[in-house]
Amino acid sequence: MNKTRMVVSVGLALGATTLMASACTSRHVAPVPSPSLAVPSTATSSAASGAAAVQAAVAAYRNMWVAYDAAVQVPDPGDPNLARYATGDALRTLVSGLQSLKDKGLKGTGTVAVSPQVTAVSPAEAPNHVSLRDCLNDAASHVVRASAGPAYSDPPGGKHLTLADVERQADGSWKVTGFGVRAVGTC
Repeated sequence: MNKTRMVVSVGLALGATTLMASACTSRHVAPVPSPSLAVPSTATSSAASGAAAVQAAVAAYRNMWVAYDAAVQVPDPGDPNLARYATGDALRTLVSGLQSLKDKGLKGTGTVAVSPQVTAVSPAEAPNHVSLRDCLNDAASHVVRASAGPAYSDPPGGKHLTLADVERQADGSWKVTGFGVRAVGTC
């Protein structure tokens, strides 16, 4: 089973990968005005700060998958980089998927490709919550036997509709708080 599908199947068994309805709303981030030499107005400053928040949220989502790609190659459910970019249900899903692979003597190879798009930002003036929609592609990642044992057959990966919520934490960092990955071919 592909490592992303392993995370999803373990998460579904634990009830941790429910798709977030808020990721389907129609609110979008307004584009950031182009920079000028004039002193920025409050509205421009607010838009720039909102754009920076969205960029930080998207970076947290991307970095969560980079951390997962690294952790699954061991596999290491205790990799501290997972907690650097994910918390709550998202972190529990990643950790339980990695633990399941480790328990079965499996590990991941390759990487997943992400292309997140912002679907909602709230509140618009000073965002602390960003919802993303992605077409996560795990075709270049595979699960293989990590230890001696029979060969492991991993079904082909592909593109999965993925919805995620990313929230600003009390320390100002952004972390993925929940995500849901649907079946291959859903995007």
